[in-house]
Amino acid sequence: MAIWRTRDLTELLTTPPHIGQTKETSFEISDDMLTRHITNGPAVLSTPAMIGLMESVASAMLRPQLAPGAALVGTWIGVRHRAPALLGERIDVQARLARITGAHVTFDMVARVGERTIGDGEVTQTLVRVS
Repeated sequence: MAIWRTRDLTELLTTPPHIGQTKETSFEISDDMLTRHITNGPAVLSTPAMIGLMESVASAMLRPQLAPGAALVGTWIGVRHRAPALLGERIDVQARLARITGAHVTFDMVARVGERTIGDGEVTQTLVRVS
């Protein structure tokens, strides 16, 4: 399989993305998302699991717009893990399309449990052609 980048988004998307587009998805925190490294503390949502949820929501926003032979790959992550989340809690992850630079699409991300911000930052996905 060969993968290469292109700067022409019209080749990779069926409809153009729009700055400000949002996508939100809720997840229940499961056992496989937890880390247990805090001595004498509860198992909490791991940072890698939180990042995975963020990347999933970001890519889900544009996936329906992908042209045949196009794909999204995560290429940059800059997030803060601000607070714990526990097994069984519902985490809401929101992506907002912030900017487009060539084939790089950057999303502002926020993860919340209720009104509490669990994490925030940016995720960049890059559009590529796969053949």
